[in-house]
Amino acid sequence: MVTALAEVFRLGTAKAKENVAFRRYLSDHHHTERDFQILATGIQQQVDCTACANCCRHSLVAIDKAEVEKIASYLGTTAEEATRLYTDADQSEPSRRVLRSSGEGCVFLDGNLCMVYEARPRACRDFPHVSVGTHSLGGRQSSHARWAPLCPIIYNALESYKHQLGFHPHQAEDSD
Repeated sequence: MVTALAEVFRLGTAKAKENVAFRRYLSDHHHTERDFQILATGIQQQVDCTACANCCRHSLVAIDKAEVEKIASYLGTTAEEATRLYTDADQSEPSRRVLRSSGEGCVFLDGNLCMVYEARPRACRDFPHVSVGTHSLGGRQSSHARWAPLCPIIYNALESYKHQLGFHPHQAEDSD
């Protein structure tokens, strides 16, 4: 299992074209998400996410009113104050709020730890969206391919699943 972030990034980036071909292969051969999710869930149990936190550095997290209220309560402030201090309007959908983020990541990221872990939004709790039965946007194969260079769980799950299904890199070249 590859867990060194630099190596996950290098390999995940190098396999971007292959991962797109693998996504097409899965679709063409009518593989369901369930087998991948079972495999990925097992890998997730072996990876310490606090050694990485790339999801907190690279995600745009939409947050609804109830989640803002939960964070506000956790922090001992009002929802209005939490909204003002910790969220921004989503650039693509101004009526939606997202957690404020900087070049360092989420406003609540401290090193590799979440300062509001117990009150974190659902998108954060569910990342990397590999639980059996998850059918969110984040759980789609296209999202997994995009996260392969950033998330050791996703990278290793994709590579294991390719191996399990007998997918070979040359199939990526043949699909062009």
